[in-house]
Amino acid sequence: DVATGLRPVGPNEKTSHSDVATSFDLRLIGSLQPDALHLKKILAQYASEHRALPESVLMLIGPEGDFTPAELALAKSHDCLPITLGPVVLRVETAALYCLSVLSYELL
Repeated sequence: DVATGLRPVGPNEKTSHSDVATSFDLRLIGSLQPDALHLKKILAQYASEHRALPESVLMLIGPEGDFTPAELALAKSHDCLPITLGPVVLRVETAALYCLSVLSYELL
């Protein structure tokens, strides 16, 4: 839940990828890759396909230098959509605040 469901995942925490894949309406991963879309476009596509905005969103934010290609591939295999956070590389703390701000603005 965008408003109340914030839950950080520690670096050594093990989770079931299949649980993550089914627990959220929309799964996103911040990415520096050229195929990453802006969040506004992804939300518009979701609303068009589902005739509603997502009620729950998973947002994966990685290190400042981006996720590894293997990590991105794993996330994509579980239906995570790569999103851009803009033209500059953000620190992870800034990226988290940016994502929360945009999601709150668009969904609440």
